[in-house]
Amino acid sequence: MEKSIPIDRDGQAEGHVDARKNTWFKWSLVAGLALLMGLAGFNMGSSNDTDLASVSPEMANAQDFFSSTIAEELKQLESESSPETERLIADTKVQLLELENDYQQLKLDLDNSGNSRKVIAAMIQNFQNRIALLEAALEHIESLKQLKLNTDATIL
Repeated sequence: MEKSIPIDRDGQAEGHVDARKNTWFKWSLVAGLALLMGLAGFNMGSSNDTDLASVSPEMANAQDFFSSTIAEELKQLESESSPETERLIADTKVQLLELENDYQQLKLDLDNSGNSRKVIAAMIQNFQNRIALLEAALEHIESLKQLKLNTDATIL
């Protein structure tokens, strides 16, 4: 017994998809996906943070230098933690956080200003302020250590 294939009203076998319709569907799907990927890429590209590194290679080097210096100074500061320095370190971290928040605002300002020299100078000054803050805290800790050593030597 031979199975019969049902025929639709256009004379095509039911379930049969016209090759032209199938090709059109595939290409429209590919085009739609390409469009979505392009829009997603455009949105991702436009949401990149604007910072010193985005201005020029020289500014990228300066940002790397400042960032690594701050990281090293912060690591050194944290290594000096003791009951005597705990409050100083905590206060320094609060001030660093305020400077970091200021820097985040400067990044927005840089993006909105079209790489204004004033904003770039303010960003560099912000990095320098953070380094100066860390250095001052480390010097203060060193003074506390010397004072403690002198006090201990006097007691003996």
